[in-house]
Amino acid sequence: MALLPLHDFFVFNDSIQQVSSFVPSENEGGIYEVLRVVDGIPLFLEDHLDRFYASSGIAGKSIRFNEIQIENLLNQLIEYNKVKKGNILISCKNNLKAFFIAHNYPTPEMIKNGVSCGILKAERENPNAKVFQTTVRQQANQLIEENGFYEVLLVDGEARITEGSRSNVFFVKDNSLFTPPASEVLLGITRQKVLELAIKNDLKYSEEDILLRDISSFDAVFLSGTSPKILPVNKIEAFFYNTQNSVVTKLIESYESLIMRYISDKKNR
Repeated sequence: MALLPLHDFFVFNDSIQQVSSFVPSENEGGIYEVLRVVDGIPLFLEDHLDRFYASSGIAGKSIRFNEIQIENLLNQLIEYNKVKKGNILISCKNNLKAFFIAHNYPTPEMIKNGVSCGILKAERENPNAKVFQTTVRQQANQLIEENGFYEVLLVDGEARITEGSRSNVFFVKDNSLFTPPASEVLLGITRQKVLELAIKNDLKYSEEDILLRDISSFDAVFLSGTSPKILPVNKIEAFFYNTQNSVVTKLIESYESLIMRYISDKKNR
């Protein structure tokens, strides 16, 4: 799965290079992170880099650059490209690369009315590591394109919902949150922030198996991720959910406030 950079410059190991010199390569098996740039600031960068190094350990990859070096390179990438908003992919298979990639942010209508999701029977290897896995991605993309879904939820061999193909998933019942156990999913940065915000907002949450047969019993569902942030789900297959649920609305507001504080703190350092 070769990805191509947007704009004029990209990071290659310890230098900023022009996109004209970029050589597409197969990324299968390489580790990666996708982070969001808001107002010129790489959002939650420290958390993303912590996970990048964690993924490298799980996948047996060696990264020659430390966090300060990568942060400096990303800031240069943003400055050289004169881009204040977008998504950056950081990857490492044999070399460190970072570049802006196409993004697909939810529209205001999607945030208000929610999005639809399908079901895909598939499992990711090493779910705690963010590793390129072409087969699952291709299967998910095909289902999304054929059915007009925003996302598909992965279901394992024991009929448990684990995560979205590019997001984490939360279920709401009686003002409590439920999400699959950390051991079964990619530990998304937005997922982590949702759990922190749940505590701050005195919301109960539980990490437990979510069986496919039980999804009709929940009041609301939402996705979390770099691009969707916190995004209500209106439908999973034939089951519909409340997109105006008070718990989901509160978390969306709290998450937006968290982003604004992070950006303000970074700019005032």
